[in-house]
Amino acid sequence: MNNYIRFFLLLIGFASPLPSFATFEGSAHVQVQLIQEEETIQPGHPFWVALHLKIEDDWHVYWKNPGDAGIPLKVEWTLPLGFEVGPLQWPFPGKFKVADMVGFGYEGEVVLLSLITPPANLSIGQTFQLNAKLKWLVCSDLTCQPGSTTTALQVVTQNDAPKLKTETATLFSQARLKIPSFHAEVKTVRKSGIVQIEMPHANQIPNVDPVIGVYFFPEEKDVIDYKVDPVLAAASKQDQRFLVNLKGSDEIGAKSQTLKGVLVVHTQQGNEESVQAFDIDTPIHEVGEKELISHLDTHSIRSSTLEMETQKTQASSFEFEGGIALALLFAFLGGMILNLMPCVLPVMSFKVMSFVKMAGQSRSLTIKHGLMFSLGVILSFWLLASAMLTLRAYGQAVGWGFQLQEPIFVVILASVLFIFALSLFGLFEWGMFFASWAGQTQAEKATQWSGYMGSFLSGVLATAVATPCTGPFLGSAVGFAVTLPVFQSLLIFTLLGLGMCFPYLLLASFPAFLRFMPKPGPWMETFKELMGFVLLITVLWLMWVFSAQTNTFSLICLIAGFLSFAIGAWIYGKGSHPLISSKKRIIAYVTALFFILMGIEAIILPKDSWNDSSTFSQIGNAEWAGWEVFSPERVAELRKQGRPVLIDFTAKWCLICQANHIVLGSKEVDKKLSEKGVVKMIADWTKNDPVITEALSQFGRNSVPLYVFYGSDQKQEPTILPQVLTSDIVKEHINSVLNSKEVAWIE
Repeated sequence: MNNYIRFFLLLIGFASPLPSFATFEGSAHVQVQLIQEEETIQPGHPFWVALHLKIEDDWHVYWKNPGDAGIPLKVEWTLPLGFEVGPLQWPFPGKFKVADMVGFGYEGEVVLLSLITPPANLSIGQTFQLNAKLKWLVCSDLTCQPGSTTTALQVVTQNDAPKLKTETATLFSQARLKIPSFHAEVKTVRKSGIVQIEMPHANQIPNVDPVIGVYFFPEEKDVIDYKVDPVLAAASKQDQRFLVNLKGSDEIGAKSQTLKGVLVVHTQQGNEESVQAFDIDTPIHEVGEKELISHLDTHSIRSSTLEMETQKTQASSFEFEGGIALALLFAFLGGMILNLMPCVLPVMSFKVMSFVKMAGQSRSLTIKHGLMFSLGVILSFWLLASAMLTLRAYGQAVGWGFQLQEPIFVVILASVLFIFALSLFGLFEWGMFFASWAGQTQAEKATQWSGYMGSFLSGVLATAVATPCTGPFLGSAVGFAVTLPVFQSLLIFTLLGLGMCFPYLLLASFPAFLRFMPKPGPWMETFKELMGFVLLITVLWLMWVFSAQTNTFSLICLIAGFLSFAIGAWIYGKGSHPLISSKKRIIAYVTALFFILMGIEAIILPKDSWNDSSTFSQIGNAEWAGWEVFSPERVAELRKQGRPVLIDFTAKWCLICQANHIVLGSKEVDKKLSEKGVVKMIADWTKNDPVITEALSQFGRNSVPLYVFYGSDQKQEPTILPQVLTSDIVKEHINSVLNSKEVAWIE
């Protein structure tokens, strides 16, 4: 979040004091002007001001509920002492579509009104300055750009009643027509997923017949299904009721007790069309089946044909057109391929050790361990998917692997793997704790239970380190999953988990395959220690990620904490031997706990500074020499110049990204890019960046790696390279795009 705020601050242009006839301020694609309705102000008397936005053609900004994606327009006021500002008066928004997502916002020009009340003790003839800082995300059908500006207005006090400014009278009057009016007689009912708005149309809407379209814009996310248009109905000629039927959201909508939003009605009388907007804020009443049927027994039912403002459709190449069945297949295949990804390499040590230990064991035992491992994988996928979907539902821009964007999660994962590595080196044994305090029978039971728990935790760890990377099939399936209702989305993630644990389940269910494993023997101890080094390699990788997310001092504290962990584990191992006395054992455990707590304290000591660092892709880092930092505005500028652009969406916690970076940095690829005049841009997602998240969503993805290539022809749609790169793939793709007008999707 702090990175996001800093990104906005870098773009803010601080405006100098402006007179009451302020000119437009802003950045690319959006210009803003703060104007006053009256020529002067009177102490103690409220007055209206307007924020007049002019948005470039084919671009849009977002309403207070942006829809499936986007960031709402925000206004922050800085007023003189004693001045008070009322709530922002939002005009009714428009609806637009990008790929399979629905957004709510504004195109062209929009006017936001606010009522400001000055204090009553102001001196006459005094001048005051009002400042408004605006932040927005402006999007086209291909890209999004954050923007912000500060605009100012000077007002002068006068004792007489203020006069309206003739040059702005029309703007204010038209703006008020677009502000929804409150209709107190509205009633809302719900049954079986249908949310029905009922309102008398007498004196408001004279007749249902001339109504040509309706649309409802909810203030809260996931109350209704955005993709399903409302249905307009009239109960009867005598029944003077105006009915609008909405499809409730599958998850949150069924639990909502209040319906808040804006109902927009388009009517037509002859050749004249008009628009009425109603502010809806009413409790939702549950009704019986018969009552709902009576509501739906209508003489006139038509689907709304209203598509407010604009219909934008992303290039078909960025849509997942296979449907839910193909997405499930892709998820299963992608899960299987995850086992071959370097992300999962450390946990493979646990799997291999399990195979070795179970060689010659009963089939029922191997199946139980296989099921426990699978349970750990699937539950972990459910947990991560639910967290991601919940955060996105509340407007947070997150994607697959979002947990490794947080330094605290990287620290926890690295600490767990480090402690497991110490166990593999023999500094301590997990089962010795039970053996030292319990009898033989109880210790055997505890060891058996811990063995099942070990299989479960292996599944959890496998998921934790696997999710940062996406292999073939996986990126499209996960990107499609987040656009679906919760049940279907979780079904895709379930198939993803099943695919990942399928090889393990197969080996556990058919012990005959285990006969190819070596027989247990002294070599196992050496192999176990070797796997400890594999885990330490993974710990080093996570420390590298942590250093990129934080700073040098935080990394030093992390190393000190790991040293303290090692001392505590060593003391714990010495003290847990069954042959030592209980007194010495207690002293050892207390001392070990002391060092563990000291390690935790050392690690979290600089946590307040974890969000104050820049990530490794900043300009000037030798690793990315010759690359520009990703900026949607810069991409648009290069496109206008006819320059080809290669964008590398990457993250330091994604090992596939690092392997592909070696390919992109090779001499032959770099030579090809230079020959073709390709501008290389890096979009670093190591830490959460809503701008990059939004850019990923424009291409139907919410994970890395992603490689987007824009050709020199502005009319050509961007293309996407495979997620696993080779030098030949990159060179052939560049040649095919720049040497041909026909651009193919490569997956």
